[in-house]
Amino acid sequence: MKKIVLSAAALLTAVSIQAIETPTEAPTVKHPMTLSGGEVSGQIKAMHIITDKDNNWTPNTGSGYLGTLKYVTPEFIKGLKAGAAFYINGDTGLTDWGAVSNTDPTDDIKTAQGMFTSVGGEENSHLGQAYLEYNNGKMIQAKAGRMILKTPLTTIQHSLMPNFYEAYALGTKAISGLNLGITHINKISYGSRAATDWSLIGEKTKTAGVSRPMYQQSTASGVEQTKFTNMGHAAGTAESTNGITALNATYTGIKNLKISIWDYYAHDISNNIYAEVTYKMPVMKGTKLALNAQYLSQSETGDKLMGTLNYSMYGAKAHIGNKKWSVYAAYNQSNDKDNEGNAKIGSGFLNSWGADPAYTSSLFSRNAYRQDVGAYKIGGHYAIMKGLKFKAGYANYGQSKTEGYLNGTLSQEDATEFDMMLIYKPAKAWTFKIFNAIRTSEYNDAGGKEYEMNHVRLVAWYDF
Repeated sequence: MKKIVLSAAALLTAVSIQAIETPTEAPTVKHPMTLSGGEVSGQIKAMHIITDKDNNWTPNTGSGYLGTLKYVTPEFIKGLKAGAAFYINGDTGLTDWGAVSNTDPTDDIKTAQGMFTSVGGEENSHLGQAYLEYNNGKMIQAKAGRMILKTPLTTIQHSLMPNFYEAYALGTKAISGLNLGITHINKISYGSRAATDWSLIGEKTKTAGVSRPMYQQSTASGVEQTKFTNMGHAAGTAESTNGITALNATYTGIKNLKISIWDYYAHDISNNIYAEVTYKMPVMKGTKLALNAQYLSQSETGDKLMGTLNYSMYGAKAHIGNKKWSVYAAYNQSNDKDNEGNAKIGSGFLNSWGADPAYTSSLFSRNAYRQDVGAYKIGGHYAIMKGLKFKAGYANYGQSKTEGYLNGTLSQEDATEFDMMLIYKPAKAWTFKIFNAIRTSEYNDAGGKEYEMNHVRLVAWYDF
């Protein structure tokens, strides 16, 4: 197994900023150490594919790692501090690479490119976070630098290396119960799962968080992973744009009620509006019922560099439970109008920059962002004993009108996914997870090719 080497991250002058209302820590740190008044934290994570159905569609081999080291300074002056996080990703040495190109249809070895940021799993390091942060209480919060943005349309499930953004943001909580913010995002750095978001999950529909292939995994013109890229180029345009300007407001002035609205204006590409309402109420001692509703829309802006866009989706979710058990049911419906014959995007949501707020998304499916999808999902969890939890979920996405795999492939049957997960946490710093994802693509049997998966994967990580 390759030896994981963590290098200390040097603090850099920030060149961008993150949205105010959103946590930005890389790993969740339970007990950070102190170093000269600052804080050092980190994570070591490993992921290994145990097995998968051999059909040259889903990966049946892959074993990767991620090392994270983060340092946050003490305050320079009251309210002002800086932070940086260094990431290193690669193959543990247990991956069977076979035909590295993954283009030979006679080769039953398919590697999990979504674990790596290099085509052959070579070790790759990245200064993903480097920021300045100012907080003087409720009046002003500001952040500047490279970092993880946890906002509705910049948060996506990742395997090892996450996505990072360069941005500028300012926010205030001066009005009781009302948070206001403005963010400008200049660039995105795609993480390890971006290759999978384009191909296996997105099925090349441009709807699953990436709208261009990663060039290291494709002969087509793509975007380089772990390289900060202009938002226009990342979307697939031939020219740079002025990025994304986002306005947000969240109201919590009524007990148990939260209302949020975000407007992401991608200059010369799209205007994306996301709204969500959450209401929570106790139903018995220790047990709560949560009701959620969401709405997402997209239209073209300015020079229409990605053509005419037409997408909307609404959703609802009900969740009841406590620490011991929970169950939920969710529904999403997308519109049935295409993007007016737009060859640049096709149909559905142009999901270029790592968005996934849909209630019905699962481990390997984000079909709610395709055209004319009525999706539902049910699931829940049960705590077997202290530190041991079982989770399961089933999603059905029906058949969309979105063409897949860049060749006019049409939906053949209902897309489904059933996920089971066992999580073991023997101590605060340690977590072990094993999951099984059983999925059928809506393009299954198109052209006589099988698009099914029965995927078992083991994940372990240590926080310090």
